[in-house]
Amino acid sequence: MAKKQKENRVDSVTQRVLGGAFDTIAREMALHQLRMAHCTLVTESEDLGCGLFTSDGRQIAESGSSPLHCGSIRGYITGASEKLNGEFYDGDVIIHNNPFMGGSHAPDVGIVVPIFYKKELVAFSGCTSHWVDIGGAQPGINLDALDMWGDGEILTGVKIYDKGKRNETAWEMLWGNIRTPVQSQGDCMAQIAACEFGKKRLLQVIQKYGFEKVSAAAEGWMDYAERVLRLKIQQVPPGQYYAEGWMDDDGKNREKHLKVATTVTIEKDGLITVDLSGSAEENETGFNCPYHGATCIGIYSAVRSIFLDEAVVEESIPQNEGIFRAITVKAPLGSMFNPRFPRATFARLNQIQRVADNILKALSPSLPENLRSAGTSAHIHWLSYSGYTPETQEYWVHLEPESGGSFGGRNGKDGGDAVAVLCTNTRNVPIEHMESLFPIVCERYELRDERPAAGKWRSGAGIVRVNRMLVPTIVSCEGDRSFDPPWGMFGGSAGRPGALTRIWDGGREPWNSKFTGRRLAPGEKLEIRSPMGGGFGNPFERNPSLVLEDVLDGFIAIEDAKSDYGVVINGGKVDEEATRSLRAESH
Repeated sequence: MAKKQKENRVDSVTQRVLGGAFDTIAREMALHQLRMAHCTLVTESEDLGCGLFTSDGRQIAESGSSPLHCGSIRGYITGASEKLNGEFYDGDVIIHNNPFMGGSHAPDVGIVVPIFYKKELVAFSGCTSHWVDIGGAQPGINLDALDMWGDGEILTGVKIYDKGKRNETAWEMLWGNIRTPVQSQGDCMAQIAACEFGKKRLLQVIQKYGFEKVSAAAEGWMDYAERVLRLKIQQVPPGQYYAEGWMDDDGKNREKHLKVATTVTIEKDGLITVDLSGSAEENETGFNCPYHGATCIGIYSAVRSIFLDEAVVEESIPQNEGIFRAITVKAPLGSMFNPRFPRATFARLNQIQRVADNILKALSPSLPENLRSAGTSAHIHWLSYSGYTPETQEYWVHLEPESGGSFGGRNGKDGGDAVAVLCTNTRNVPIEHMESLFPIVCERYELRDERPAAGKWRSGAGIVRVNRMLVPTIVSCEGDRSFDPPWGMFGGSAGRPGALTRIWDGGREPWNSKFTGRRLAPGEKLEIRSPMGGGFGNPFERNPSLVLEDVLDGFIAIEDAKSDYGVVINGGKVDEEATRSLRAESH
């Protein structure tokens, strides 16, 4: 769609109607993909993204699924266009995942379909999802990859359908180079169907309203999102804000912690710049973030989440290119957040999470009171379980995004328990579903039994999960935050780091947060403990009745109520006089 001209502006009612149509189409695309996909990562965790885009790749609307997927599709379109010299035809279906040409990382595979109207390219429909295997040295997760090709199969603007005809050679090569051809082919076909549906529905809208009006509405929809975000950013005083944190390691050099430095600059006109200068250099493992497809998208998502929180904004604001325009991202070439070709980039999610947490940490003291928050778990234990099945000559691969961390306390509200935070939006795979498909038994899955971080508003609780293997199993993980706990705010306590532990009869062995290709024998178990967010505000200012509720609910012990909050509980009730006395003595 061409950039709007003044004479093509639409009235506000039509703008809202067509804006709603764009967003609805994107969501319907995601439902199509969700219902037809094969792997549990899509059907249960909803690790996918769909959207509509202009003819030059700008995002008109997205499905609101996984934030890091939806925003990244624009990069797939520009990367594929560069590879194909802009030669698209009606009936084409393009597959792309090159992390140095717009992709987010190798296992996130994008499908793009050009949309023609009256023989002219007017838009694209696109979608992406994380395939359970994309080749590489190990099934599922390849953190130890040497370079981009070690990540797995790299697809750069490949037409798997050319003018409506399937490219059989490319099709056969694609499935002959991964370990899960049946599952992944099913996922690919679901993606194609979703894109074709988006194409059909957008053309129906164009035929009803006319291309000029639809194009102008698309531009207006982006302008609206940008305008609202910039107004929200202007609530923060102009200036520079800084925060930093430390990641465990790169999966190989265990003694070397990795710095994440984040400088946030707020301009008077509502523009925001996030500068990652001073962060760790690129790693010799796959623990690196592609700049365009991962670093930028993660920061866009974080800024939107902070300023356009649906719990506090007056109405839902569309997610589109307008959001991106208000944000500038800087990351030095050769850093962990902008690696040089051909570095491996398989694991990028935990770094993005920490940048998002740093943005929150830097800005929180200056944000409007209803947006202030302590630190979140800001991580994910991304786990891969796999094994070979001789009968089918395929691998079984189960990817489990153990993102059940917690939010920190926020002004006026305790942190949420066992939820995906910041830039992740994946759901857990139900235990029954996992056990019916894979040789794994979940023996424990509940909230962590350590007390949450104390504060006037306490943190949420993370999860503890124990999985037992029924067959010899290859296990890989890209996790983090096992030593640098989430931060407290305004006197709140720091949170708790996460942990992984191998368990067998009579023994427990701590494991690092990230590794590739370890083995678990039948009967051996893996325990996962997710980090827990920080507390917000002075714990001695917490309402004693809320402290009593936490005791009755089992979040804290009576002794913790007294030591952490200055609340004395006797006979199942708050001893108000003793509490006032204790709190007075402590100040």
